Amino acid sequence: MEEEVGDQIGQDVVDAISSLGNAHRLQILMALDNVEQEHQEPWHTMSFTELYNAMDVDSTSQFSYHLDRLVGQFVRETSDGYRLTYSGHKIVRTIVSDVYESTSTFEDSEVSGVCLFCEAASLIATLDAEQFRIRCTECDAILITDFFPQSQTRDRSPVEVIESFGYRIWSMYVQLRGDVCPECFGPVERTVDVYEHGGKPVHLHVNSCRECQHRVSLPVEVPVAFHPAVHYSFWEHGISVLDVPLWEFFEYLTSGTIATTIVSDDPFAASFDVTLADESLRLSMDETATVTLERRDGASSTP
Repeated sequence: MEEEVGDQIGQDVVDAISSLGNAHRLQILMALDNVEQEHQEPWHTMSFTELYNAMDVDSTSQFSYHLDRLVGQFVRETSDGYRLTYSGHKIVRTIVSDVYESTSTFEDSEVSGVCLFCEAASLIATLDAEQFRIRCTECDAILITDFFPQSQTRDRSPVEVIESFGYRIWSMYVQLRGDVCPECFGPVERTVDVYEHGGKPVHLHVNSCRECQHRVSLPVEVPVAFHPAVHYSFWEHGISVLDVPLWEFFEYLTSGTIATTIVSDDPFAASFDVTLADESLRLSMDETATVTLERRDGASSTP
């Protein structure tokens, strides 16, 4: 395991991270970003003199040394001057949003919805182990776990923070539908796994990034709900799925609105009956988590 971890950290990674360990260099990145914001123009450049005058350093040689440490990875030198790279932008966004700082406090709050395992309407949103979690107070199942950056709590009430997580989860899934990692935008692999609590299994649609290993797991019924036919059916019945947070979406599973039948675990195969009022749809899913709408005439449609 040590060799595998070591292989991931080459000298170029060490050099890139160490090049940020100086206040003057971070100020250079911020100055380049500030001029972009001022001119409302992406990739706006600054000349050496303009950038130097924006800094508080003792000499041009000292400034040149710090600038050289950033050029290539975080700053691009062009014929017109210097500008931020994509990586430089990411560093600036991290600084100004304070996402590198953990959220220290968050008041536990009751939320609507039912537990997937015990079906009790006893869910709370909480900050636990520096993560946002939806937990059932009845059976102690952890239903949702997500990163909890400090920037997500700023200028938001507890209710607004919780609401923002609802939309954030769906925004992640929209990217995952296109095999795009919501963390680094790398390609995503899909599998199906099983999580068990209190003797009850829940099948999960697992999305793993091949680049950064970021992993997002959601109930297999989520891809079903986002199938165009199902999404539209919900809309016709007055329900906007994107406005229903995942923890409230669980009630469609426990109530049988979306009824799941596991056909096979290896390879995975399942069928789903979606019933809203007098309308019913049947869909299926294979081991790649591809959802297919089964039509009454025997034909099928895969988006």
